[in-house]
Amino acid sequence: MAAWGIVFPIGMVLGMARSKWHVPIQSFGIVTTLIAYYLGHHHGGRAFHATAHGYLGSYLFWYLILQASMGIFLKAHVWQDSRLRRGIVTTHGIIGKSFPVVAWVQMIFGGIAALGFCFGEHTIQCLAHFMMGSAFIGYGIILLIMLRVGAGFLARKGCSQEFLDSWVIMVWGIINTFTEHDFMQKSSHWSHKDMQHVSAGVLWWAGGALGIFLSRNGKRSVVPGIVIAMTGYAMSAHEQSLMFSMAVHKVFGYALMAGGAARVIEICFVLHDSPSPPTDGSSPGPSAFQHLPPYLLTLAGLTFLSATEEQLAWIADSGMDHVTYTVILFSGSFVIYLTAAIIVEIYEYCTKEPHGVDVERSGAGQRWHGIPVPYMPSFFPGAGNRLGRLQISDPSEGYEALPLTATSEPFSPDVSRSSEMHRHAVIGGMKPRHPDDEVVFEAGEDEAGVDIDRDWRGD
Repeated sequence: MAAWGIVFPIGMVLGMARSKWHVPIQSFGIVTTLIAYYLGHHHGGRAFHATAHGYLGSYLFWYLILQASMGIFLKAHVWQDSRLRRGIVTTHGIIGKSFPVVAWVQMIFGGIAALGFCFGEHTIQCLAHFMMGSAFIGYGIILLIMLRVGAGFLARKGCSQEFLDSWVIMVWGIINTFTEHDFMQKSSHWSHKDMQHVSAGVLWWAGGALGIFLSRNGKRSVVPGIVIAMTGYAMSAHEQSLMFSMAVHKVFGYALMAGGAARVIEICFVLHDSPSPPTDGSSPGPSAFQHLPPYLLTLAGLTFLSATEEQLAWIADSGMDHVTYTVILFSGSFVIYLTAAIIVEIYEYCTKEPHGVDVERSGAGQRWHGIPVPYMPSFFPGAGNRLGRLQISDPSEGYEALPLTATSEPFSPDVSRSSEMHRHAVIGGMKPRHPDDEVVFEAGEDEAGVDIDRDWRGD
């Protein structure tokens, strides 16, 4: 769990950020996984019959070997300009980003196998609880990601978070409407649960359609929050066979209602219909209140995931009351949200560019915030002093607005891609490889010590 739930996700964001720590962290995770795999098959203790956890584990072993092999190939830096290498870079990135999802599924299967639940007539109910609970947890984590690092993405796409949420809500509502009752059977009987589940599906697709309409063109909308709150209201009164189960489902419903209400308050009274502020240093970033909706969704998801009939009957028979169980669920949701927040924070830290860099040139050298920086002549390839990544300043001249970089040669804003930037050194005597390349140098290392050419190639 530590390797797949913590180490690999951290290594994933380090890889996305082009950090030099990506390979060491992932290597540590691979070694830990291999040790755990060996111990799991040679401990000589409790034996399990064939389960989904065992089958998926066998596939994940080769999944990991494939990913590691692609990483080794990319680090070898062979066939640099080949189509094969570009395809492997893309595949390596996709598989790497899927690790948190498959790890979560495997951990769920592990819990089921250890407790011996979800067999026979309980399979469908377990599937519904685990899918819906995981969906709410995933929704909360996605909201956290968009809150911390998604402002730029939403601005570029010209849409609001609620527009994306409403599409997901509508599609899920359509699926829920036609799968919670067998419309093809001859009997017209509707059970109490059929009515509740199908009505919830109608609520979702109707509310999702309204949310899509109201949040078009980048507008904010309270409809997704209302849909979530109404779902919580319905689930808080969901009929159950055990009083213990009724109490736990009430906690689930209350968490959803609180999360939906917090989302409405955030949009209307915290942000005043404005987009979430970016965390790039130009603003204070998200407020403390904005962490409440994603956390409450995470709590609701974990509660529903932990509320199957077999689970709650087992907990009730153990003598534990619903208050103690609720406290345990709160603790678990804190750990999940903490892990997600740390991983997002690592990504933010690794991708954050320096702001307000003050570079002064003086005869024999340069100054950064008043601190002398030794001068390195540009006739030594790659010896220019770099205080940040090269960033281009004006899109009309082939540049993008990026942090100011100290150079060993004067930098003229009139230099364009097609002229001097292409012909000669821009930063410290290093040359761009191709006019269409964003920033690629012949040699040298960036401030983290990562080879620039290799870093640009994605490995």
